[in-house]
Amino acid sequence: MSIHCACVERVPTHHFGRPRCPCCGSMLLVAEESAFNIAGRIRHAWTCDDCNHEFVTSIDLGPR
Repeated sequence: MSIHCACVERVPTHHFGRPRCPCCGSMLLVAEESAFNIAGRIRHAWTCDDCNHEFVTSIDLGPR
């Protein structure tokens, strides 16, 4: 398995900002892992339940 990185803007989303798998299009509900860094970015690691594709999204919260 390899983990691919995708920007939030490039990952299709559905209601509530839930991403869809870039391989099969299934909507994902819960991230496997989430991390926040001091620079203001949130990183979510996802695994698709349907095709087992793994990818990461990153959200920039911007300056306060």
